[in-house]
Amino acid sequence: MSQITVSPSNTQFSSQPNETILSAAIRNGINLPHSCQSGVCGSCAAKLISGSIQKSSEYDDYMLSTDEIAAGTILLCCSQADGDVTIDMPSYAGAKAITIRTLPARINNITIHDDVAILTVALPKAPPFKFYAGQYMEILLKDGSRSYSIANAPSQTDILEFHVRHRPNGLFSSQLFSGSLKNGSIIRLRGPLGSFYLNEESHKPLILLATGTGFAPIKSILTQLTETQPERHVHFYHGTRFTAGLYDESALQALLTQLPNAQYTPVVSCPDTSWMGITGYVTEQVLRDYADLSAHEVYACGLPDMVRDSKLALTTQAKLPENAFYSDAFTAHI
Repeated sequence: MSQITVSPSNTQFSSQPNETILSAAIRNGINLPHSCQSGVCGSCAAKLISGSIQKSSEYDDYMLSTDEIAAGTILLCCSQADGDVTIDMPSYAGAKAITIRTLPARINNITIHDDVAILTVALPKAPPFKFYAGQYMEILLKDGSRSYSIANAPSQTDILEFHVRHRPNGLFSSQLFSGSLKNGSIIRLRGPLGSFYLNEESHKPLILLATGTGFAPIKSILTQLTETQPERHVHFYHGTRFTAGLYDESALQALLTQLPNAQYTPVVSCPDTSWMGITGYVTEQVLRDYADLSAHEVYACGLPDMVRDSKLALTTQAKLPENAFYSDAFTAHI
């Protein structure tokens, strides 16, 4: 066992052999900043103050530059402690962070849209469940777990909504689409997890990018905006391969009517002949629409390639500050 100390909050927890520092934190109910858990987003970057680490063979910390690595920066999702370790992570809120909980939930409804299931579950009424718009939950299963972003607003403390893409032989999705999980079934959840969530202290214009079911946390953010900052300027881009990927349009349009300064641009990369909208990729369309994003914030959620390419393109070609880019990269698991 290794002792991990997080500065400046002086948070301490133990890690087991062959366990990443991030996994150890989550196991101990400590929600250190993170998102993708796969070395893609860079949200879990921290500086190694003392001790030594070994890189996990499962992931690659390619998000770090040579200079960052030389300065002692590590990604907690890719690093295993080799003895006691102290890290510096000023972005961790310490005692102010929402505590991770494990709790039961009862399936309320399953609505199938082509290859996406919109799942709602009912939570225990007490104590009320808390999370930030954009965070995700782990669904705990007999043979492992799967992570899904929360799609509803934090004000809805009695339910959670998830968007689940069907994957052949999927550990969880196949149970939804086969009917073995149905209304009334009980599942176990753990969370909230992740540091991809709306910065409500800011009033900057927002660019929201999603591919596929990356719409789920964006829907949570949009719903939160209707309740807390309805006048905030926001432009949402949803990219899909096929038009069927725009699977929750009616709910989205209902949200947009409550946001007077909101714009919506769907982008389809492989449209059929009936599609009359924009074709291509979301990042390319943002660059066509915005030459200068220096005063904006961008939230991107979806496939790792989109997240990585968007950050590079928008910061180098559209003047977006690097610290104004927030992301959650989805890594596909069956």
